[in-house]
Amino acid sequence: MNSISTLNQNRIFQAQQNTAQHSIEKHAQFASLMQDALNPKPTTTDPDLVMPVSLNTNYEEISEQAKAYYERALENAKEYVNPDLDERSQAIQLYQETTIGLMDMPIEVEIEQHEINEALLFGSLGIDFLKYKELGVRIEMLDLMEQDINNSTELLASDKEKLIAVIDEKRSMLEMQREEMLSGTYIEEEQEHRKALQKRFDSIDFSK
Repeated sequence: MNSISTLNQNRIFQAQQNTAQHSIEKHAQFASLMQDALNPKPTTTDPDLVMPVSLNTNYEEISEQAKAYYERALENAKEYVNPDLDERSQAIQLYQETTIGLMDMPIEVEIEQHEINEALLFGSLGIDFLKYKELGVRIEMLDLMEQDINNSTELLASDKEKLIAVIDEKRSMLEMQREEMLSGTYIEEEQEHRKALQKRFDSIDFSK
């Protein structure tokens, strides 16, 4: 191979590297901007004054779609509740089944008029905007259920704490998946939510 061919190959290789690096940097910058917009940092650095994420939820801003799907999941869950149990046990079973339903039920989302530019931006970077939005709807549904659990008069404080711990686990998982989508590392996998969640709930002792 002569020196001219070698030089040309080196130039092509360098150009490919530069293009790939530019794409990575562009993706990382976009992910950073999106994360800043979606998860604004608190203005205070005092840890005693920073509220947990779950307590900062603005329920008035939860989408109507999330509210509708949550009500559907709640109604479906009632079919699995044993009517022979006492009220407290029925409430525990209801929210267990609702958690499973929220994670397992099919959800259809659409790109709304005000989301077109955002969807185009996602598409330009190869990110599935509808999947990203679906994960967000599930997070909102978990937020709604947490609110209902906190407002429940049938559940003990310890029951609420244990149920919300599971909600926090699922919410963190969904938020992580959204972050992975923004960073380009997300790999969609089939998950058996009912089996995994049933095992998780079976490991919790509600008698204490």
